[in-house]
Amino acid sequence: MKVCNTKYCALIAAGIAAFASGGVQAAGGAGSKFLGADFSYNGFIRFDVAFSTDDRVQQVNQFGDLANGVPIRREPGNPALNYAVPLQPTDALIGPAGIIPLSGIGVLPPTRGVSNQVGVNDTVTRYVPLKNQLLNYHLLRFELTPTLAWGDWSLITRLRATYDPDNLGYLEWDASGFDDLNGGFDGGSTPDRQFQGKSDKLGYAVDGKKNPLFFERSGRNYMVDLPAFFLQWNSGNTTVRVGNQTVAWGQLLFFRIMDTANGLDLRRHLILNRALEEYADARASAPGIRITSQITDTVSADFFAQQFIPTVLNSVNTSYNVVPSQFYLHDRYWQDEGYKHVNYGIRFKGEFGNYNLQAMATRRYNPLGAIRWTQSGVNKALPNSNILGAVFNQYCNVVLGTGGQGCGPILAQTPFEASPAGVFSAEEWFNYAGYIKLDAMEGLDRAIDEFDASQMLLAAPANGNHEAAANELSAFFQAGEGLHGHIERKYFLENVFGLGGGYVTEAEPGSIFDQVIMNLETTFTPKRVFTSPDLRQGFDKRSEIQVGFVAEKYQRFSTEIPATYMVFQYLWQKESDLVGLLLDGYGGENYSRQGIKLDPHVPTSTTPKTAPGIKGGANYVVLAALQPFPNYIWELSAATLIDVQGGVLFQPGLQWKPRGNITVNMFYNLVLDNAWGNNPNKNLVHLISQTNELALRLGYQF
Repeated sequence: MKVCNTKYCALIAAGIAAFASGGVQAAGGAGSKFLGADFSYNGFIRFDVAFSTDDRVQQVNQFGDLANGVPIRREPGNPALNYAVPLQPTDALIGPAGIIPLSGIGVLPPTRGVSNQVGVNDTVTRYVPLKNQLLNYHLLRFELTPTLAWGDWSLITRLRATYDPDNLGYLEWDASGFDDLNGGFDGGSTPDRQFQGKSDKLGYAVDGKKNPLFFERSGRNYMVDLPAFFLQWNSGNTTVRVGNQTVAWGQLLFFRIMDTANGLDLRRHLILNRALEEYADARASAPGIRITSQITDTVSADFFAQQFIPTVLNSVNTSYNVVPSQFYLHDRYWQDEGYKHVNYGIRFKGEFGNYNLQAMATRRYNPLGAIRWTQSGVNKALPNSNILGAVFNQYCNVVLGTGGQGCGPILAQTPFEASPAGVFSAEEWFNYAGYIKLDAMEGLDRAIDEFDASQMLLAAPANGNHEAAANELSAFFQAGEGLHGHIERKYFLENVFGLGGGYVTEAEPGSIFDQVIMNLETTFTPKRVFTSPDLRQGFDKRSEIQVGFVAEKYQRFSTEIPATYMVFQYLWQKESDLVGLLLDGYGGENYSRQGIKLDPHVPTSTTPKTAPGIKGGANYVVLAALQPFPNYIWELSAATLIDVQGGVLFQPGLQWKPRGNITVNMFYNLVLDNAWGNNPNKNLVHLISQTNELALRLGYQF
């Protein structure tokens, strides 16, 4: 098991010694006056680090692509015969307006990664080296929460600054090292920093805007924001907050049923932070107004209206990104004027003895959004350094009349771009489609039949023929010397209605059945817009139902130690998984007519099942416990997320507080994506299958 190298062990040991000896001094200031108001503040300084203990690579990143270093034979198909028959050197590209023979091109020098070229058939080896990194995550973090209070009024602020010193151990991807291959990387209209140069650790850039969030400024290695900046007014039973804030209606581990107000910011540690903290650090704040009022002794109301802010995903080639690096994700939040949209909702809650009831309604733009194919917008010809690329460019010049620009103007109107380190083989295409819960066959067809320019380049839907699909993919991947796909993320309005009820049990005092807090929550979202497994332009609309149950309890097993906190949770979702992907895309298998298994855990076939889906809905179980020790110096914790299709995320943890203002947290993320079953693409946990890691936090509060 890998834990840390000498430099990091020394750094952590020095940090623990400094904290334990009180080497960091706190500043005073609570209870003073400022601008005639009572002024107080608190905050913390923290260092977070996570070490990989897993030999499995982050396969959605360039260094972790399972095709890296694997020789794969490619046999392009003949477009005149719908790619069902392999292309021969004596054939020609036959289009609606002309014929370009292959035989006139001649033999060209082999391109990088290509060997054993016979005619138009070849063997390609993806030239990016396969590497695994030791360090998944490290972050320096500072937070300050000053408060000003004037009687019924107060100004509450939370300033957060984070810095990622990425030169201390990451496997750093640098796209500029490939500028000599086919014009390097482009990425279309997305800001350069997301796709060119080094990976963007903490920045959030969308198409058309580098910093789209008003209360945040961020870059590749830093983020400074105001998660809280609001004016609060209290008057009797009513509280009003105006400004940047979060609304936490849900408090479940991993699950978000009635927690509908805010999206999540996943840049810092995805969902792999300390689970018992729920989503407190991940909720994305938004400017708006919130009004809470105790209407009667038993009934309260809570209303909010906020600017729409989407869930922020990790950028490509970072430790926890989920979008494969061979695809450019265009976020349309700014271009579609999403920043002008407003979410609003209301919740009523009643307490009646041991019972409680609640009802809520939210009208919002779904922060997850939905994704589909989009035009690349990149006018770049196919490389002339291979036979098919040269023939296609000549076809575009002569037959399609592109004026000597080759296929660049036509390719710009398709979802693809010819750039280095893209997808090179059918095996790679099928592997990634199954991994991210998409349909490899239908996704190929939609990229063709919904884009006229694709058909102008002689692409044709495979219509379920795996052999034809493989031949067609081989033809275009060979011609482009690797292709990058372009997808876009758009956001849609929806209504979410929720009902819930709870009960606190009464039994013999001190028994395990006494004071168990049970709650049932359900939501119904009619006509929610989802990403279709084939990435079609029309997306996919379904009515989603969520049902969640939670039972929690503090139980004292001994008079010598504090009470143990225990929780059990269950979630069922009708159409989608925990992160909003349709279950129709689950269970995809890999294709290979050569028997190549890029992922040894996923079934491989020449006629694979490409997204058979999961019937009966998604089912998840959470078990968690927290045990403080006497004087609360030590604290043990454990949390487990179980996908009943065969995936388990288990997180044991230990907290040490040598002094009241010093905290050391250590927890381990154990990921089992094939705990049972024969295909990890059937469970959600497979998406984080490479994140077995040891995480450590050193924190000082003031």
